[in-house]
Amino acid sequence: MIMKGKIALEEHFATEEYLGDVKRFFIREGEDVWQRAKGIMCDISGRRLELMDEAGIEKTILSLSSPTIQAILDTKEAVDSAKKVNDYIAEQIVNHRDRFDSFAALPTQDPEAAARELERCVKEYDFKGALINGFCNIGDPDVPVYLDDPRNIPFWEAVESLDVPIYIHPRPVTETVRREVFGDNHFWMETAAWGWHANLGTQILRLISSGIFDRCPKLQIVIGHMGELLPMFLWRITNRCNSHKRDCQADLPINQYFQRNISITTSGNCSTPALMCAMMEMSTERIMFSTDYPYESMKQAADWFDNIPFSDLDKEKMGRTNAAKLFKLDL
Repeated sequence: MIMKGKIALEEHFATEEYLGDVKRFFIREGEDVWQRAKGIMCDISGRRLELMDEAGIEKTILSLSSPTIQAILDTKEAVDSAKKVNDYIAEQIVNHRDRFDSFAALPTQDPEAAARELERCVKEYDFKGALINGFCNIGDPDVPVYLDDPRNIPFWEAVESLDVPIYIHPRPVTETVRREVFGDNHFWMETAAWGWHANLGTQILRLISSGIFDRCPKLQIVIGHMGELLPMFLWRITNRCNSHKRDCQADLPINQYFQRNISITTSGNCSTPALMCAMMEMSTERIMFSTDYPYESMKQAADWFDNIPFSDLDKEKMGRTNAAKLFKLDL
């Protein structure tokens, strides 16, 4: 039975300008797959809407696909490109606001500019926050600048003041790390099968241990793919940090931030055991439905979610009301 009214919030698009960034995710499947994917990535309100209807998805929050803005090496270009993308998607959804909202793309290469762009998009376009594709690069593609870098503190303070969530999404690691960890024979695990999640889970722990959630206790972060491997290890992470704190700057036990500051989505991870683990570690209040379209199937995600053997109350929270509350959606 289809649950109507679901909200999905890790749902990607690309523009013609950024198709090159996503080509690597499709081209190994064949040129024909890539040719089909190009149209799907750029579609906003055509086939996407039809699939939403079939899957019982009432509203989608759109986001520019990974890595895009975060991978632009020139800071001024990143600032200009983010504004251009945000203006574009605002125009695309203006006549479909009953079905679409959007996250802002941000130039995290310049934290002050990122804060200004977020404020502009929230106030001018009513965007529901932003999606950041993990670390950024400034000048050097092999040097990552992580979100826990002290230069980002004013940005996080501005986010808390605006009272909007930030979705943090994975991106490919730098080329040096790719060669060292995955080599030339393990592309299969470099991105969505493993590497993205291990890498982003590490970035989230860096953010927590920097103390930013103690400095900004109302800050809200969302991560996808059933929590980027973290719920399964949350007890061990917390326990080891409690007994061997070392240089962790967080004031609270690590797991408490997952009950106060961090929410997760089911995007691209249709595993009932994994969901049960997340529910037991974080509660249903911190879990939201998503599909990871067009990299994953809306139908597969919806069919799984609609038929998980949980109460209608839990499914209503995870499928709709948690997102509506967190993102202040007009439904």
